[in-house]
Amino acid sequence: MTVGDENLLKIVRGLISTSPEAREESSETVCDWIHSFDCREARMVAALLSSVVMLETVSGCRESELNALSELTATGFIEANDLAPLQRLQRNTLQGSELEHFDYLSGEYFQRARGAGSAGA
Repeated sequence: MTVGDENLLKIVRGLISTSPEAREESSETVCDWIHSFDCREARMVAALLSSVVMLETVSGCRESELNALSELTATGFIEANDLAPLQRLQRNTLQGSELEHFDYLSGEYFQRARGAGSAGA
């Protein structure tokens, strides 16, 4: 069973909402439904979340969004390109568990991608 288009659109609407509560709730929904996402759904949500995190101004929401991204990586569907916007995130603007999630994602996706890119050089 997949999340489905209707539920996927509800998540998207929540993630782009002007309401911090809606953004946080949608991030939590991603975590709750983590085993229901198919590859297309997981990659789409990850790409959107990566951009949302870059624009997030509420620390609690940013932590929830980064947590959801970390959870999505457990699906095995996520690729470095899906998280590309995070490479522009300034680590020194993060705190607490935001840093933990960011460091995990960076270590798993960006350092490995850089290492693979330099291996052929």
